[in-house]
Amino acid sequence: MNWSSSGSRWRRRSTYSPPTCGGGAARALFAAADDLPLTTPSRIYLVGCGDSHYAGLAVRHAFERWSGIPTEALESLEFSRYAVDAAPSDALVVAVSNSGRVARTVECAVFAERRGIATVAVTYDAASRLAEAARMCLPYVYEDVGFGPGTLSYLASLVSLYALALRLAQLTSVLTADQISTTLDRMAACGEAVGATIRDASLAAAALAREMSLQSQLVIIGGGPNYGTALFGMAKFIESARHPTIGQELEEWAHEQYFCTGPGTFTLVVAPGGRSLDRAREQLQAVRDVGGSAVVICAPDDKVTAALADTVLPAHDTGDELLSPLVTALPLEILALEFARGLGLTMLGFDDENRRLVNFRQIFDSSIPDA
Repeated sequence: MNWSSSGSRWRRRSTYSPPTCGGGAARALFAAADDLPLTTPSRIYLVGCGDSHYAGLAVRHAFERWSGIPTEALESLEFSRYAVDAAPSDALVVAVSNSGRVARTVECAVFAERRGIATVAVTYDAASRLAEAARMCLPYVYEDVGFGPGTLSYLASLVSLYALALRLAQLTSVLTADQISTTLDRMAACGEAVGATIRDASLAAAALAREMSLQSQLVIIGGGPNYGTALFGMAKFIESARHPTIGQELEEWAHEQYFCTGPGTFTLVVAPGGRSLDRAREQLQAVRDVGGSAVVICAPDDKVTAALADTVLPAHDTGDELLSPLVTALPLEILALEFARGLGLTMLGFDDENRRLVNFRQIFDSSIPDA
């Protein structure tokens, strides 16, 4: 792959079109990340807004465990207006935006570069404002099926970030070449888990959606890598059905939303195998003890966890909790779709042109300060 240098900026000259899904996606993106002029940073900041921020939360632990580098996943404004001041000059800022047009995320790259901090844009559009502002660019592609809540873009962001994490693991030698190859193979194998999850979760999601209404309280909770999944699921309900769903961290639910849980409420617990599973089971039991409806996203062969829920949305096992967000988000996407479809709602309320214009002004056209 060819790159051209202009001052401190690196620009792609060749066309790069890796698949987003399937066995080749992870390895193609890892190869692209291998071509980036990276040095080992002292700290990593994963920045983005909305789904892009949730993707950073979902992969943060993978970055730390695989590379050994302290990693933070921050909302773009939190980094660009606050954390950038204390960020070390040898850090790496990974700015994620599917469109590459989100003003706050572009701002992260601009402000980081002003301080001499290296930046990588992870985006669908290699010619976007974000790609131009960042020192390096890792673009991804997928078949765009039209305007709608981000689903393919979220998967593409996850795979891209995992690939970048493995590239950094290669730089630090925390993982051996064989371990990196094995992890890439596991990521490729997740394609089968994705297909099986879509197949097996669809009927259960459709049935559950019929039990819900706009008046139902919906809370989605998850821990570790799946805290990001819970927030992503929240976003899909808001985007597809304009329902004020709550996404919460697995432990914090017991300290907050538990007190609002009871008959007529739905608590969706993301519970793949891993370090948080025991706590997820306790939360499911608590939901039922106070009369709420407990819904679990777990592996179909996890009978112990399934027995604690009123409804099971199966998410097939990836074999590694760090990779589970590739699959656990799917039942939530399908449930949000079925919920909105049953209510006959229009995504984001964008049948109201003023609502769309105001939103685009907020996200894409916000000004970036000079100072």
